[in-house]
Amino acid sequence: MFGKKKKEMMVYVVMGFLEAGKTSLIRDLIVDDMFDDKAKTLILACEEGEEEFEKAVLEKCGAVCEYIEDEESFNGRVIEKFLKKHRPDRIIIEYNGMWPTNHIPEMYDELEDICFDREVIFQTLTVCNDETFAVYMKNMSSMMVEHFRMSEMIIVNRCTVEKTNKSAIRGSVKAVNPRAQIVYESEDEAFYQMKDELPFDINADVIEISNDDFGLWYIDMIDHQENYTGKMIKISGMIQKPPGLASGFAVFGRYAMTCCADDVQYMGFLCKADSWRDFQNQQYVTVTARMEYKYMKEYGEEGPVFYAEEVVPADKPAEELVYFN
Repeated sequence: MFGKKKKEMMVYVVMGFLEAGKTSLIRDLIVDDMFDDKAKTLILACEEGEEEFEKAVLEKCGAVCEYIEDEESFNGRVIEKFLKKHRPDRIIIEYNGMWPTNHIPEMYDELEDICFDREVIFQTLTVCNDETFAVYMKNMSSMMVEHFRMSEMIIVNRCTVEKTNKSAIRGSVKAVNPRAQIVYESEDEAFYQMKDELPFDINADVIEISNDDFGLWYIDMIDHQENYTGKMIKISGMIQKPPGLASGFAVFGRYAMTCCADDVQYMGFLCKADSWRDFQNQQYVTVTARMEYKYMKEYGEEGPVFYAEEVVPADKPAEELVYFN
């Protein structure tokens, strides 16, 4: 005999810094048709921003709001008290952007124990204000990156045609969380007509990528396979020759800094050539190659593969690290 399927407890975690627009997003969520299901919503607000949840709106939407005053109070014991008080069907956590994100998986584990008769499902979102995005990335990049890593969706609001740099935003997010969905919001309809401007011609017979554009190309290549499948690419990078690769293969890529000097990693993918004997490990080369996407056991999934038609030595780039923003 099979047991009954557990009921679900949806938990939405909304992250972002003060004045990013978290309260407005949560207000939109609870009045949206998606939540028009007579279910009771418990909002746990971990900071008090400029906007508040109006009592009339909460009552109309079957929602209640409780405030968690400090980081120490964000624990299972306190939240269990609110759950017993209100008996909600779902939870929305307005998370304090200055708190470490490691509290979120910890809270998931605690809620799994508290709600033992329900399956707890977390959905994490980060809200950013485009007006302050660049400033925060410059001065608080490690905290921003932690938000991006944790989130399934990044919502960037207050976008404008004149100031929003979609390439920089996309690079900052996708470098640390390639699977994150980015949503832009703007009051200007013209903004949605904007096309992403790339500094290289994806329609050229051979797409030439400069050293400075490696990071932008890498993100676009991961996001838009259709633009590069079967195309010829000319690009410079470093080769690595780890043991165990199939004959004719090396790893081609660059070292990249995703948020700070302590977060440097090698971004590489497989490259096949007639022979790599003339090239040393960690040597810079310029490759002209056909790009394909296919399953490779080294990836454990489908990924980009270069099939080189020409490989020549290259000078070390003036800036060895790749940046995404």
